[in-house]
Formats: sequence, C-alpha cells, structure tokens
Amino acid sequence: MHKPGRHRYFLAPVAAALCFALAFFYPLNPLSKGAEDYASRVAAASAVTYVSLRTLNAFLSTAQEAEVGLSVGASASVQPLKTLEPIDDTIERIAGVVFAMMMVSGVLSVAMGPVGAIGFAMSGFGLLAMMLVTRMRVGRKLLLYGAFFALALPVSYWLSGALADVMTERTWTENQRIVSEIIDGVDAAQPETEDEGWLSGWFEQGDAIAKYSSMASRIASEADVLIQSYIELLAVLLFNLILLPMILIGGVFVLFRWVANDALA
Repeated sequence: MHKPGRHRYFLAPVAAALCFALAFFYPLNPLSKGAEDYASRVAAASAVTYVSLRTLNAFLSTAQEAEVGLSVGASASVQPLKTLEPIDDTIERIAGVVFAMMMVSGVLSVAMGPVGAIGFAMSGFGLLAMMLVTRMRVGRKLLLYGAFFALALPVSYWLSGALADVMTERTWTENQRIVSEIIDGVDAAQPETEDEGWLSGWFEQGDAIAKYSSMASRIASEADVLIQSYIELLAVLLFNLILLPMILIGGVFVLFRWVANDALA
C-alpha cells in the first residue's frame, strides 16, 4: 500500500507557515495592492461622475422653480420650467446608481487585502489538516478555496485593471467630452444674492433668469445626447467594476472547482 512520503511532513508545515506569514503581512501583498488600486481608480471615476450628475441635478431643480417677482409699478413672473422635470428625474436616477457603484468600489478598495489574508489563513489551516490526516477532504477544500480567495480574486481585479483601460478608455473619454460640452457653465450659473438696492437687484434677477432660461433650453434641446452619454459612462463603470471582474472570477472559479473535484475524487 502506498504511504505518503516523508517530504509531505516537511513541506506542508513550511508552506503553512508561509501562508500564515502572507496572511499577517497582507498589506505588502502586491496582488492585493494592485486590486485595491484598481478599485480606487473606479471609485474616483465614479465620484467625479456623481458630482457632475448632482451639480446638473441641482441646476435643473433650481431652473424648474425659477420664479421672480419684479415690481416697478408693475409685476412680471417667469413660470417654472416644468419641461425639465423628466430630464431631472432621469439624471437623479442615474446619480443614484453611480453612487451605489462608488460605494461598492470604495468597499472593494478596502476589502481586497483582508479577504486575501483570510484566504491565505484558510490555505495554511488546510495544509496543516492535510499533514495531520491523510487525504482529509476538509483540509484540501480549505487549501483550494483559500487559494481562490487569496489569489483568484485579486488577480481577477488586477487583470481587470489592465484590460479595462484598453477596452473602455475611448468610450469613457468621448462621453466625458460630450457631457462637459453640454453642461459647460452650469457651476457658474448659481445666483448670488447681495443687498445692493432694489434697482440693482431687479437687473441682477433678470440676468439670472435669462441665464437660467438660456442654459436650461440648451440642456433640454440636447437632453437625449446628454442622457445617452451619462448612460454610457455608467455602462463603463458597471463593466469595469462588475462585469469584467466577474467574467474573470467565474473562469478561475470553474478552474478551481475542477481541480478540487479531481483532487477529492
């Protein structure tokens, strides 16, 4: 009958000690750091897009409520721009999804290191279990699934960082340019309220309403292009953060399951 070689009883504890050391010093792991850097880049891009969406959302909300009373023996008023309401609602919904993406990417940028540490610790315990009990199924499962968490997850996100820039950079840059051109000047359109006399205030309010009306009309006329560009930016974020890593993780997971089933057969 075949008996396990003595080298197992020497190599297993050495490998287990290495796994525990990698778990303890996980902040120095280059794979985890690469995955965290990629998640941080996605979080930063999501934050920029979210701020842009919320700025536009605030402008559209203000434009809808624009109503100025002018009195110099007579009064005039500007009715709210209710035609902007569907655009405002759509922008708000897109902003909500982008905010969720920003939070998820932020969590991933923090969690990759600890998850990898847990994976290395699982692998270490699996190696010890395999050394103590020959062909112990639990030990092998711990080793294989620990290796999945320690290596497959960070490697998948690290590869995603290299592939995503090549695959989506053109789409991202082009749509960012379109959005910037359409909403140019929205930040500067916020009215300033100063007590400089009724005549000065009368003219300033009129100028503010004219500016809001002009910009709101321009945004409304290009709403389809603007919303399409924001949706494409959102699609790039979803692809970079979720779809591409999940494809890579799924492939590696199938490979690990196949190896695990073959080893435990």
